[in-house]
Amino acid sequence: MATYSKFFVGLVVVGLSSFLLGGCSRFVVPGMPTIDARYTPRPVQPKPNIDYKLIPLNYQVIKSQRKFTKRMVKRNARSAGIGGYSYRVGPQDILSITVWDHPELTIPAGEFRSPTAAGHKVGSDGRFFFPYAGKIQAAGRTTGQIRRDLEQKLAKFITKPQVGVSIAAYQSQRTYISGQVLKPGVYSVNDVPLTVRDIIAKSGGLTEKASDYALLTHYKKKIEIDLDALYRKGDNTQNYVLRGGDALHIAEKNTAKKVFVMGEVKKSGSLLLSRFGMSLAEALSDSGGLNEETANPTGIFVVRQEKRSDKIPSVYQLKMTSVHSMLLAEQFSLRSRDVVYVTATPITRWSRVIGQLLSTSTLTNNTDTLLK
Repeated sequence: MATYSKFFVGLVVVGLSSFLLGGCSRFVVPGMPTIDARYTPRPVQPKPNIDYKLIPLNYQVIKSQRKFTKRMVKRNARSAGIGGYSYRVGPQDILSITVWDHPELTIPAGEFRSPTAAGHKVGSDGRFFFPYAGKIQAAGRTTGQIRRDLEQKLAKFITKPQVGVSIAAYQSQRTYISGQVLKPGVYSVNDVPLTVRDIIAKSGGLTEKASDYALLTHYKKKIEIDLDALYRKGDNTQNYVLRGGDALHIAEKNTAKKVFVMGEVKKSGSLLLSRFGMSLAEALSDSGGLNEETANPTGIFVVRQEKRSDKIPSVYQLKMTSVHSMLLAEQFSLRSRDVVYVTATPITRWSRVIGQLLSTSTLTNNTDTLLK
C-alpha cells in the first residue's frame, strides 16, 4: 500500500508541474484538458447551442423590458374598458327628469320634494312611467338614450320639448371585494368608472398578507389580475372597470412566488418575491452579496423560462466589472422561479479539484498506516 500511496502523491506533483510549467507529459485531472506533445489536436468546429439561449445582460435588454411595459400601458383603455365608459341604468335606479318650461311635468307633486322622492323609479321590468310618454324602457340604456326617447314621444304633445335626464339615486348595481383587504364589502357602481385600483382604495388597501395577484369575476369570466404589474409597473391593462355584479378577490400571499440564488454567494437559498418585485441587485444583496474570495464577477447568470411553452431556457449573463454593470443589476427585474447562479473563479475550481485529490491522498496514507 505504501508503494501505491507514494505513486499517487507523485502523480499529483507531476500533474501540478505539468499544469504550472506547461510541460509535455500527459496528465489527466477531472475538469482539465489533456496535453500530449505527440498529438496535434485538430480544430474542432463549435456545435450549435441548442441547450439554452445565452443573452448578455446589457442596456439593450433593459430597454426592451421598458418598451414592453410601455406597450402594455398604452393598451390600458382598450383592454380594461376605461375609454368611453358610460353608466347604464338598471332596475331600482331613480331617474330625475326635467322638461323645461313645463313644471307640471317636472315636479307634479310639489317643488319642495327631494330629487330622489320626486324621481321616477325604474321597475323590475326595466321600465318607468312618464306622463304623455307612457312606459319608457330604461334598463340597459344610458341617460342620453332615455332623453332622446322621451323627446320623441313628448313631441306629439309639446312643441320642441327640451328634456334633461339624470340619475338621482344609484341602486341597481353593486360590486364586491373580498380577501386580503382592510375593509371587504359591497360598493355601488355609478356614473364615475369604478376600477380595480379604486375599489381596493375604497376598501382601505391591501393587507400585509396580500398576494401579488387577484381574481376578478367579470361578465361571468374569471380574470387574473397582476397587482405587481398594476402598482409597480403602471400596467393599467390590469385596471379593469367594474360592472354590476363583478367580484374581486384578493388572494393570500403565495409562498411559491420565489427566486433562487445559488453558487458563490454568502447565503444561498430561496427569496420570496413580493408583489413589488425584486431586482437582480436586491437578490444578490439579500443573499449576503458575492463571496469576494471565490466568486467570478463575470459569471453571474439568471436562468429563466420566458414562456411555459419554451423548451429551452433563456440565460442572462451579467459581467459585474464596473459601476455600469451594478446599475444594470439594479434595473433588471427578476420573475417568479428565476434561478440566479454565481460561478466560481477558474483558480477556485482548480483548487477544489486539488483539494479533493489531496484529501484522497491523505486518506490513502492513513489507510496504509493502519494496515502496517
